[in-house]
Amino acid sequence: MGPLVATSRENGRTALSSLREKLKTLEELQQIDLDSNEVRAELETLPAKRAEIDQRVAEARRAYDEEKARVEGNERERRQLESLLAMERDKVKKWEGRLGEIRTPREYAALSREIDIAKKTNDGQSEQIKALVASAGELQKTLEARADALAEREEANEAELKALEERQAAAQQRLAELEARRAEAVKSVDPGLLSKYENIKRRRAGVAVAQVIGMTCDGCHRHIPPQLAITLQRANSIETCPNCHRIIYAAEAVNPPAPPPA
Repeated sequence: MGPLVATSRENGRTALSSLREKLKTLEELQQIDLDSNEVRAELETLPAKRAEIDQRVAEARRAYDEEKARVEGNERERRQLESLLAMERDKVKKWEGRLGEIRTPREYAALSREIDIAKKTNDGQSEQIKALVASAGELQKTLEARADALAEREEANEAELKALEERQAAAQQRLAELEARRAEAVKSVDPGLLSKYENIKRRRAGVAVAQVIGMTCDGCHRHIPPQLAITLQRANSIETCPNCHRIIYAAEAVNPPAPPPA
């Protein structure tokens, strides 16, 4: 073998190796970008999850506050009725004390009628008070249950928020690591190829590089021409899918199997 032929073959192997490295780097870069997008998507969901947790606490607190207002309203109404009933009973006593002082039957009958009406009214108010006292016990039990539920929800809320913060911190750390890996990876990509990759990625939902399996592009799941499949096997140029225009490669050409042991 002449020196020129040997040099030519060596240059060909070097070029092939260089192209494989470029495609491997693009493959790695895309995986980094996909992983980063997944982490960012997760981070974007966290504020809503935090709001859901806070909402559950707010609902438990609102239920407690509403029940507390019912308990306080019951007690307020009972006290008002008790105060009014005490005043009306005093009035009846005074009227009854005046009966012995009245001289005419007409006045006596009129005052007696007023006393009877007042007593019936007082009896009605007394029944209302009894009903309020009876309902106060049930209201208090419900309030205590609401208080327990609120305390449990607040405790769970604290644990959930802590877990959410840990999840956020882990995701942010993961994203920082991916961004550092990306910054390192792009150093070995030609500016022109990187620009092409970025443009395709923007147009193709974040996926700029796709394997060809058999004769099918894994990006769009459509067949490529036979001649293009042969070209990919040789791995001597950067090619794009004629259908989806993603950068494509044959996996076995970029990652050839290791030679058998000697």
